[in-house]
Amino acid sequence: MKKSVEIVGQPIISITEGVEFGNVKELLINAANGTIEALVIDDAKWYYGAKFLPFEAITALGEHAVTINNSGDILTMKDRPEFEKLLEAGIKVIGTKVLTKGGRFQGKINEFIIDNTGKINVCEMENAEGEVLHLPAERIVTFGKEVLIISEEGEIIAETIEIPPVQSEQVEILPDVDVTTHQVEEPAAVAPVVEIETKENEQQPPVDDSAKKFDDKHRKFLLGKKAARRIETDNGMLIVEQGGEITEEVLQKAKLAGKFVELSMNIQ
Repeated sequence: MKKSVEIVGQPIISITEGVEFGNVKELLINAANGTIEALVIDDAKWYYGAKFLPFEAITALGEHAVTINNSGDILTMKDRPEFEKLLEAGIKVIGTKVLTKGGRFQGKINEFIIDNTGKINVCEMENAEGEVLHLPAERIVTFGKEVLIISEEGEIIAETIEIPPVQSEQVEILPDVDVTTHQVEEPAAVAPVVEIETKENEQQPPVDDSAKKFDDKHRKFLLGKKAARRIETDNGMLIVEQGGEITEEVLQKAKLAGKFVELSMNIQ
């Protein structure tokens, strides 16, 4: 397992020729399957065109260098034309905002970790409270240029919901009545129900609303931030100017206009 920061900037060394072929400039990401297709090489001959090291040609991702067998492993755009589309897509992952399929803002990606096959295994996400959480690849639905979409299943931020105790009810005991009994098959034994007694007039604590808690934390996170661009309602009414401070009034306007998520995704 390697973090992207442990790969970018590393020299690329041929183990059979003892030659250095530049440094890793960036990781070429295939958004369709969440893998690293190649390493983009930064060398002194960049003006001849981009050079790539396909991930499958890597001998080792070492602590101090990326090793390859020989210079023949380094390719150009002409050798692998499909790399051009990946470059144009510009998927970086780091710095992208994280939203659920339902439109709930979760945080921002700070880092990702790949396995030995080049697959992105885990993303490190910073949430609104500044906590760094691990987001498994199984949760990721779409790797976008600006936004990473995740599934709703198993929310990253989980609140403990306190369930109030069950209030016991008074049961009226009826007098014995003679009835004709029939031999029937005895049902399987079941565990007894444990009844919790509470005072009749005791006020029950309310159920904690985790979604409301998250929204409150999110609002606090946004307050005082600056808008990265002008946000308007669908009919052109101003919510906040670019560079404007996000206040309670701005948040209220955005929420009423259905622009809360858009505002969340465009903060400085």
